[in-house]
Amino acid sequence: MMRLSEPQYTYQDTLNKCISGITGNNHLKQKLKDSKDALEQSEVQYVQAANSGALYGILPIDTSEKIDPNVVANLTKSELKNIYDIYFRPEEKPGREIYDHILNSANEKCPYCGGIGTPRNLDHYLPIAHFPQFSVVPRNLVPACRDCNMDGEADGYATRPEDQIIHPYLDSERYFSDQWIFATYQVGNAGQPGVIEYQANPPANWPGVDRLRVQNHFRDFGLSRRYATKAAQLIGTTLSQVRQMRLNGVNEHGIAHMLLIPGVTSAPFVNHWQRGMYQALIVALPQIV
Repeated sequence: MMRLSEPQYTYQDTLNKCISGITGNNHLKQKLKDSKDALEQSEVQYVQAANSGALYGILPIDTSEKIDPNVVANLTKSELKNIYDIYFRPEEKPGREIYDHILNSANEKCPYCGGIGTPRNLDHYLPIAHFPQFSVVPRNLVPACRDCNMDGEADGYATRPEDQIIHPYLDSERYFSDQWIFATYQVGNAGQPGVIEYQANPPANWPGVDRLRVQNHFRDFGLSRRYATKAAQLIGTTLSQVRQMRLNGVNEHGIAHMLLIPGVTSAPFVNHWQRGMYQALIVALPQIV
């Protein structure tokens, strides 16, 4: 739900880095060299599917048998997984330069949860256990916080269009430029701070599948609870400011324009928790005393 710029490194760059880091296994090194064209073609399939919201249509490998199947050209599942685990991710390998570049590109804000969590590792958008051919495709590697990567069922994948989580690099611009997360303010009792509640309410003119996708993303990553927790850390201070302004004779129009509207416009992006909170307070302002 936060747009990330696409990685500067190409898949070819990544494969070359991995190849240069393979030592003591000339057989795998040659197999990877021989399979580069086929691997790059699989990335073309990936990008085309992602751009049209159709990654759910890429079939996972068959894991029903206890075998090590060929996946791309003559590379097996275990070999493709090892390329990531042994020749891309470790700090001493040339591929780590690309790993770190992708991780740092998020500026310590997890794109899945709207920047609430801090990415600590890379998540495979299509999980490596079922789609090993994309194990080191840069655009399949997403900086993710631990909650989103681990609690978000890291090995899960969509089999229906509406179940696809939002792809930070390649999904439609509407998910990032249109507001679809909103909030309401439930006034507290006896002067106590109330509660900000968040909902996914995508525009009515969106296609039905896209509406379902953001609603499912919102649910799957627990954004209602996580956004409300962030808002609770700020609501008390904001309400105190509102009340102080009232005591100083500032009317509701002035409070909105001097305090609340700037809170809306300064939010980092359109579906940020801060934007929703201040919008909700503007609506509820007549009730805040």
